[in-house]
Amino acid sequence: MPLLPRRVAARARVRALALALALALVARALPCASQHAYDWPNPSPTSKIGALRECVDASRSHRRLCGASAAVVLDRYVYVASSRADAVTVIDAYRPEAMRVAGSAASFGGMRRPTDLHLHASQSYVAVLAAGDVQTKKSSVVVVDVSAQRWSADGTTIAPALAASGHNCTATEKGGRTFYDGYLCGATAFAIEGNLAYVACGDTNRLTVMSLPSDISKATLEPVSVVGTIQSEELTNAEAIVVANNKAYVRSDGVCGSCVAVVDVTSASSMSMLATKDISEISSDVPTWRWSTGYLARGAHRDNASYPYDWVVDPVSSSVTSVARECVNVALAIGDTPAACVGRNEFAYDADAESRARDFTLV
Repeated sequence: MPLLPRRVAARARVRALALALALALVARALPCASQHAYDWPNPSPTSKIGALRECVDASRSHRRLCGASAAVVLDRYVYVASSRADAVTVIDAYRPEAMRVAGSAASFGGMRRPTDLHLHASQSYVAVLAAGDVQTKKSSVVVVDVSAQRWSADGTTIAPALAASGHNCTATEKGGRTFYDGYLCGATAFAIEGNLAYVACGDTNRLTVMSLPSDISKATLEPVSVVGTIQSEELTNAEAIVVANNKAYVRSDGVCGSCVAVVDVTSASSMSMLATKDISEISSDVPTWRWSTGYLARGAHRDNASYPYDWVVDPVSSSVTSVARECVNVALAIGDTPAACVGRNEFAYDADAESRARDFTLV
């Protein structure tokens, strides 16, 4: 065979091999369209998995995540409090890389400026802390029905509904000044234990306990109402609260920067202030990271160490981002905020993650 045709054939074989190798590498890096994203191996895991944003102020139907400020997770669903939309929005996160809105409930009058929410143990409703209008400070605890009856048969859509609410605040103008009377004025944070909501009213230096229904079916028979309240300078501008072992621990401006106010809540109707504690002194009741989670979602998945995903909400970008649980674990361990995982397209999940970040590759 002449020399030239042999060289041409050899070059063709090299090109064919190179093409086959390139296709093989692409196949490793890209998922099959019919597969779930987490059924295929990723040779270099990322911390940020997927993000969902929705906030068109001019549209009632496309502003369901405006001001996303808190979230709680149950199974594949993420329940979000959207403060600027006056709404609770439910997200289907079955595909964390391609989340979608499953349904929403909004009410300017009944759920004004929701800032936090918790899933009740019955799993039939979420309890929402609605801070209320900034001027009147008329806060409320709202019960939103998310029971099985509100879901479609295939579990893809939901029609949440406001079922009950409790409030206790009156604002009166006198001589150009506003006076607030009541036990639920200016609420800033809350926690739930059993059928009780412990509400920190940072604007009025108060802790108020509200009763909750034991199940959404009892919403009428067991109304949301005040059980007890206590007022103290140590609760000034309270910003966070955790309840454990019959004590409410409150972060506020009324105590030192590393301290918490401690309230004995053994009897919700007759609470009493205890000596303040440094955060390090209560680590057996409240792990230190609980005070620095920012907008990290709560939920039963938190107790499952092997759960692969987590979620972070952002009120500025009005978004919910699914992230790798391993990244959140590392962030909490080193004292960083879980929000650091949202902007990371690479994460090595080990001690030298930062030093190796520049070596990130898709292949």
